[in-house]
Amino acid sequence: MTNMAGHFAVLVGIYNDSIVLTKRAKELRAFHGQICLPGGAYDPTDNDYTMTAIREFYEEVNFEGEVNPFFCFTPEFSPVAKSNIYPILARLNGKINGFNHQEVEKIFYLKLSDLVDNLFKINPNIVRTFHNWCFDYDGEFVWGLTAQILKNLCCYKEVLL
Repeated sequence: MTNMAGHFAVLVGIYNDSIVLTKRAKELRAFHGQICLPGGAYDPTDNDYTMTAIREFYEEVNFEGEVNPFFCFTPEFSPVAKSNIYPILARLNGKINGFNHQEVEKIFYLKLSDLVDNLFKINPNIVRTFHNWCFDYDGEFVWGLTAQILKNLCCYKEVLL
């Protein structure tokens, strides 16, 4: 078995007709204030990256219901974290009742109908890096790896609807 320590997974949770995004709490030491997909580091108690993404989702989002994973994208390499990030797609059947204020400042939803190629632009602040896509949504600036994963998802949107 491959050593999974030091890698991460994020949940691309489809809730009704939207993808769940969070804004990281300002008190967090890493990536504070950034918009991201719920997720985090693999833990040795996790059987696989799907379990990591689901566990982290429940730690960040107060969700009552079922998380039904159905696809894992090829991992993205994060030069910042120096790790692979595994995006896990899942349908969320239940109710979101808020979020963990220690980890999340805000939760918001990206409508699948708004997930189109022309939403994305090259980030003028980081033109020469691999994860250089960005977009503005719901008063927030989304960039980096999160924007890259969502841009990749545009090709598969019909499958998600």
